[in-house]
Amino acid sequence: MTSTLAARAMETEAQTIRALSARWLRAADSRDAARVAPFYTEDGAFLVPNVPLARGRAAVQAVWSQLLAAPNLELAWATSSVDVAQAGDMAYEIGSYRLGMDGPAGRIDDEGKYVVVWRKAEQGWQVAADIFNSSRPA
Repeated sequence: MTSTLAARAMETEAQTIRALSARWLRAADSRDAARVAPFYTEDGAFLVPNVPLARGRAAVQAVWSQLLAAPNLELAWATSSVDVAQAGDMAYEIGSYRLGMDGPAGRIDDEGKYVVVWRKAEQGWQVAADIFNSSRPA
């Protein structure tokens, strides 16, 4: 494959991941963790601040269930970049997020950045690891 064809193939994969990330956000908007969990691999990891590591789809779904149950939740993210490995079976997405919810002491608003590692398997691209952290001062 020539370098131009390889670059086009990698850009096509990056566009696929961008579209999947948008579908994932729509699934989160449904507030149904059972719709969010299938975006992750069976052994996927969700690394949420101040929460123990969630590894495996069931654990990821449990953490998403807690997050999606937050009162007056507002969640949005936007992809900044997607880089696909030359082998075409791994990629990473970098972006920004906004998160808001009502907490015991009032409204909680946050914004920050994230990294998602995508792995391509027979069923297509899935999330192997997902981590986000705040850009706000501690």
